[in-house]
Amino acid sequence: MKPSKTQTMNRIILILSLAASLTAAACSKTPAGDYLFPDSQLTVTLGGLPDAATKATPGTAAENALSNLHLFVFDESGMLDISHRCEASELNARKAVLRLKTGTKTVCALANLNEALAARAHAVFRLADLQDLGYSLGDNAAGALVMRGLSSGVSVTAAAGGSTTVDLVRGVGRVALASVTNKLPAPYGSVTVLRAFLCNVAGNQNIRGDAVTTDWLNREATSGHVAGHVIGTGSYGADCPALTFAPLGTAVALNETKNFTDTRFYAFPNALTSPNNGFHDSFTPTATVLMVVVQIKGQRYYYPIPLSGGVAENTEYLVHLTLAGLGNTEDKPFAKIDKGNLTAVVRVRDWTSTNAIVETI
Repeated sequence: MKPSKTQTMNRIILILSLAASLTAAACSKTPAGDYLFPDSQLTVTLGGLPDAATKATPGTAAENALSNLHLFVFDESGMLDISHRCEASELNARKAVLRLKTGTKTVCALANLNEALAARAHAVFRLADLQDLGYSLGDNAAGALVMRGLSSGVSVTAAAGGSTTVDLVRGVGRVALASVTNKLPAPYGSVTVLRAFLCNVAGNQNIRGDAVTTDWLNREATSGHVAGHVIGTGSYGADCPALTFAPLGTAVALNETKNFTDTRFYAFPNALTSPNNGFHDSFTPTATVLMVVVQIKGQRYYYPIPLSGGVAENTEYLVHLTLAGLGNTEDKPFAKIDKGNLTAVVRVRDWTSTNAIVETI
């Protein structure tokens, strides 16, 4: 007997309903959100970033800012259970409650990912692959620094659920030009600090923070690693200038100290400590250097300050300079400076701590 039009429509509706149910069930196994049938819940709270009011360091508010937050929960085997893009309310509270299955979990939090990096992160299904995910220095911004946090061995039970605090750390270090003091001989008079920039900067890293750098930015203070193409002169621009270069044009009178509270640079970790004391035809990675360019009596002079203790992530370096003699000329900007002509004090401290100076390089 041929089914009626009504029976046919009912069958179609039933088939569509079953298809929708199967699709929902399939999506519940895809780590892209809460489980369809969760056993329990996990509360994730963010830590590691103090409020701006508790730390009197310029730039803190922007550098603690969270423009977005992504949570990834992995099971004991390191496979992804769920991923979660936090909503604005969760960002403000720095807390999210996730519905998921019971078990022992590892929680990874990533903050301030641009859309391309976020898409790559959410395409990963293993913890090891997420930690190995590579990104460039340019994926950071001064008010949106890529951060990560990891909490392992988190127990989630049916009765009590689970909770953990994930401390965020920034994947870059911060180098700040704190001050310049003019102690040149009296005839030189007032000078002008024209610009400052970072040289020999690691240009790539992974989420874990242990990748071997394969891309170096602003090599030996020259553009394109060509002698005479000094960064900041003519058309020779810096690599990733938003993070590594600052035009200044600040006059410093004789025996005066000028503070540069807003002159901050950002760099990936670089454990190398030996400075490169001149141009080399074949570039060899060396310590990251802060280059300060000063105009004295109409002539540009270059003062390289090697961060000879290395650059570490989530650490800030406050550089105080005293100019006592002429620096390098443009033909050899990266040559070693005589200690009698420049005194550089680099104060190092944990970026997230209110503690004072840790060490002086």
